[in-house]
Amino acid sequence: MWRTLVRPLFDVKPIGGDVANFSGGADILHAGTVLLSRTAATAQHFRREVPKYAAPEWDHIVVQLYETGGYVGDCAGEAIGIAAGEISVLDLGRPFETAASDFSNVTLVIPREVCARAQSGLFHGRRLGHESVMTPLVRSHLTFLADNASRLTSAEMGAGVEALLTLMNASAGREGDARARAALAASLRQKIVQFIDERLADPELSPAAIASACGLSRASLYRLAEVDDGIASLVQSRRLSRAFDLIADASARAVRIDDVCHSVGFASAAHFSRAFKACYGVSPRDLRALAGQHFDCSFLKRDHRLADWTVSMRQLYERLLAGGR
Repeated sequence: MWRTLVRPLFDVKPIGGDVANFSGGADILHAGTVLLSRTAATAQHFRREVPKYAAPEWDHIVVQLYETGGYVGDCAGEAIGIAAGEISVLDLGRPFETAASDFSNVTLVIPREVCARAQSGLFHGRRLGHESVMTPLVRSHLTFLADNASRLTSAEMGAGVEALLTLMNASAGREGDARARAALAASLRQKIVQFIDERLADPELSPAAIASACGLSRASLYRLAEVDDGIASLVQSRRLSRAFDLIADASARAVRIDDVCHSVGFASAAHFSRAFKACYGVSPRDLRALAGQHFDCSFLKRDHRLADWTVSMRQLYERLLAGGR
């Protein structure tokens, strides 16, 4: 029951696997566009993974006040630790994994678009600790919302959330501005990649369509894609990555390589083959042959020198077999 309740936000399991002695409960209120809950539970692991090829169903920011207990964990590669009385921010569009002691907390779940104006105060993994002079103010405001949620109208709750976001933004400082820009860029890039992944089969997928769907100007899209050598390069790399996974899947050997090529949006099989080999160091047919010999081919995505060596060894092996006949 508990897993079903929290699954839209987190995957959970009791620490130590002690299901028999686990307990948990939550009072949940949906107010306007936000969700507010007061939760108490025994120790557990929380985890959220970002979908590989699909947009997350929940594109929200989570602000949590731990009234008792706390947690330690990892937010997209950054360590985080929260003690009782402290506040954290989690972005449901980015991965995290935490381990919480017995706890009670207040959780506010806010749609990303509502948070846009306060982005500098809501970067993934943000911690408002006891050392910050703003923490008591933010804590008392969040506690007020939780204590009075059932009596507030949707408009009043909306105003209260806006005030909270203003406080969060004001308390971020210069570090928050820099980290927020990085977090926003990472979040937007992920949104771009997810949109591309959902439309790989469309050979007409264009920068204009991507920018429009992601709420960006074309200039912003091009700027975000600079790290990928441009938006065209990013689209092609996602197509090649999906093709790699399909070809390397030994259970799908009956699928023709030409069909894989077209299914990921390449109009020309010759162009696909050239681009694939330039990217991975092996041709699509060589990859299928390696997968058919039960190689774990995932390493080919990481190091072309290994790819070259593996193909050379396979060719040598085939020559030795031919010579022995």
